[in-house]
Amino acid sequence: MNLIEPHRFTPVEAGTTATVTLPSLPRKTHVDVRRITAGLVLACSHFSKDMRQDDIVRRPAGDLLLTFNLSGRMQLVGHNGTAHEIGGGQAWIIRTGGKPLQRIVEKGEGCSNIVIALAMSRLDPALSDQFEKALPATRPLRRLRLPVPGRAELDMLLDERCGPAALLRKEGQCLALVGHALEELSACPGSSVVADHRTLLVSRITALLSERMADTITMPELERAAGMSHVTLNHVFRAETGMTVFERLRMLRIETAEQMIRYTDRSFTDIAATCGFADASHLSNAFRKRFGATASEWRRRGNKNG
Repeated sequence: MNLIEPHRFTPVEAGTTATVTLPSLPRKTHVDVRRITAGLVLACSHFSKDMRQDDIVRRPAGDLLLTFNLSGRMQLVGHNGTAHEIGGGQAWIIRTGGKPLQRIVEKGEGCSNIVIALAMSRLDPALSDQFEKALPATRPLRRLRLPVPGRAELDMLLDERCGPAALLRKEGQCLALVGHALEELSACPGSSVVADHRTLLVSRITALLSERMADTITMPELERAAGMSHVTLNHVFRAETGMTVFERLRMLRIETAEQMIRYTDRSFTDIAATCGFADASHLSNAFRKRFGATASEWRRRGNKNG
């Protein structure tokens, strides 16, 4: 069993990335660690399915960890012996407290994760105190309903750009995700699994729909992001918004297209592609049903009013 202390191989200089492999383990098992700023580190771990891996991981006491599972699954066992399975596209928040965690990845399973490590000293004292109360030493791991960042956001977060502007963007992305997680904790401070705060869930899934507007989104993807069946997810959406998930997606697409038609000179073909319509004709038909006018007529009205 290996003792892993991530702070010992984390780069000191902002924008620097280190790729770490462990002795006797397959090359497919490695961790890419990037220093974003002082007190903020982004890591992407890949564990091979070719063999069982059993490690002890120990981080500094002042770290807050936000973990997103990308594929496979692993088990984390706290110092109190409580085991937690990390998988299925879940998000977890962890208070390290300087205590060791046992990490187990079974042979044939494999696992990939994104980990954001934030020094708690960067938090406002009131927020830090709230975090410590929500994650006491007896229960330092909590599962969240925060969905895994979408493909576009992950691509931006993990790209190789490391200039000052890119690092500022990555810092903002990481802090936004941590902020969402802490907001979710504060909404349900006493729950062992933050599962029932419907407003936050709808907000997170709506953000995902907005980000993936141009893509083909499937219900299984949304089920994984929400951590619930499509029946339950649609029930939550109807209760909160009066519409199903895909009805909400269609509304987002047409509302975004309306803004682009009104306030930009982009072609209808370009707008259709950006907003997830098959072509300009599909956009025009949807627009007429929603607003009682063609897209061209709506643009002329907007220009006239402007």
